[in-house]
Amino acid sequence: MSDNVENPGSNPIFSIPVQYLVDLSLENPTPLVHLSSTSEDKPEIGINVQVNARHLTERMFEVVLDINAKATRGTEPMFICQVKYAGLVAMSDGVEESRFKDILLEDCPEFLFPFARNIVADATRETGFPPLMLQPVDFKSMNRAQKEKANETEHVH
Repeated sequence: MSDNVENPGSNPIFSIPVQYLVDLSLENPTPLVHLSSTSEDKPEIGINVQVNARHLTERMFEVVLDINAKATRGTEPMFICQVKYAGLVAMSDGVEESRFKDILLEDCPEFLFPFARNIVADATRETGFPPLMLQPVDFKSMNRAQKEKANETEHVH
């Protein structure tokens, strides 16, 4: 399955010929404690999403979404879910190299996220708890914040 992402009125800027699950880890350490509990305490859910990209060939990259979710009630963990979901990304010939980083860290993860989100929901549902439905992630803001942090670090030295 190849998906092309286009600029309005122009050629595709990249395609994702392959998407794949790199790693899936799910821990449900104390299911009976939580599933048989009458506690009305709401679980605390922590979610961390990261994007990594690596250069494979001149115009080919791998983009990996790394999603970690942990639910606890009180001090007891309910579940821990870790998903690494990736796509092989081919940049089109007309795209300038100066745009690669933003495309890889903003546009590609935005395209891959719904697939990874479904994996998290399906996996957590299998724990006996309701599925964890991740909210959309603003990858553009995430990338900008990372750039600002890098700029601040450069100015400190």
